[in-house]
Amino acid sequence: MSLPSVVRAFVFNPDGQILMARHTADAPWVLPGGHVELGENLHEAMQRELTEEFGLEARFFEIDRDEILRHKGKKLIHYPLPIATYELNYTNKEWKDKSRSESIFLMETDIATTQTLIIQASEISEYQWFDADDIITMKPNIETWDFVIEMLERIIDSGDEE
Repeated sequence: MSLPSVVRAFVFNPDGQILMARHTADAPWVLPGGHVELGENLHEAMQRELTEEFGLEARFFEIDRDEILRHKGKKLIHYPLPIATYELNYTNKEWKDKSRSESIFLMETDIATTQTLIIQASEISEYQWFDADDIITMKPNIETWDFVIEMLERIIDSGDEE
């Protein structure tokens, strides 16, 4: 049996801050995202989740435009790859299986920190834009956090080398 698919993204604003959300007031901060619905690909799901939960338009980090592939003379649709895909296998406090496969993307938006997002209150309790250094110092009690921090540190380190 295949695991349900979930997408998440590091969504950067023009100030280089990253969008984080809480699903309930006492929940830890998490990357925005959600479940992939039947019939949609990972990219469509990520776009849908950002639109539904935040009213936010964002784009995947650009691909190398020189590497456009063609088939029978037609340009192929090229989707940026996730920066990570992993499987989580665990149960929640009520012993319900919450196992899933997660794909993490890099995205950017033109929405400034000062602009208000319209959140889907049934899904999101609050959101905030954080500097990467502030996220790295967070220590929520969730199983995936160390992995999120490791990915973010790699993103920051690769940007410093340019």
